[in-house]
Amino acid sequence: MKGTILTRTAFEREIFIYLPYGYDMSNKKYPVIYAHDGDKFIKFLSRIIDGIEEGFENKSLEEHIIVGITPFDRLNEYTPWPANANHERFHDFEGKGDEYLEFLINDLQSYIEKEFRVSSSKNDRKIMGHSLGALISLYSVFRNNNYGKIASMCASQWYNNWIKFIEEEKLINNDFKLIIIAGKKEGHRKVSIQKDMPKFSNMSYEIFKKRIGEQNIKIVWDDFDHHENILNRHKIALEFLLKKE
Repeated sequence: MKGTILTRTAFEREIFIYLPYGYDMSNKKYPVIYAHDGDKFIKFLSRIIDGIEEGFENKSLEEHIIVGITPFDRLNEYTPWPANANHERFHDFEGKGDEYLEFLINDLQSYIEKEFRVSSSKNDRKIMGHSLGALISLYSVFRNNNYGKIASMCASQWYNNWIKFIEEEKLINNDFKLIIIAGKKEGHRKVSIQKDMPKFSNMSYEIFKKRIGEQNIKIVWDDFDHHENILNRHKIALEFLLKKE
């Protein structure tokens, strides 16, 4: 890795900031990616960053600042409204997604844009996540007009009333590009509603395709379960977000 990864505590959260090589020697304002589950994300990033930096060098990818945000309680912060848990091992979902999205914009984004040289253009501001982190990323387009690109990896679109919501709710952000990454075997060992995850991913793709246009969305399938092939899924998501338009 030629760039630098910083660890900071901001708003009582641990956050990770990747700065491209040469950041300290330039006056450039960089596009920025916000990634949920920052403590897990940074481990994946550290394993694929060498290949990404090769893309920076050959100009196939554009240098970005990448921010990983560690949650306090992902079951609450990454869910759009309250719902019952699917398994006795987990507590019920409190649905504090609106508060979390407001934190991202009003607190964290303001902090990042003050502390680092990042572009404040919507087109240069991107968001990504896996599972519930992907769900809250998708939810953002119904609550703000803040992100120009979204990467959704194995989104928990089995969530109660989610499909009905994305069909009927007004889009606040109707100008963004989206990638949906999903596994054909997701939920194949489940007996709960999660057993139908591939179906929900496909339904979501069709709904968003109608709402934002086929040219603005793509879906990538693999042959794995929800928690498999994670590293490659992150690579695909990041390359989508980092690719020059």
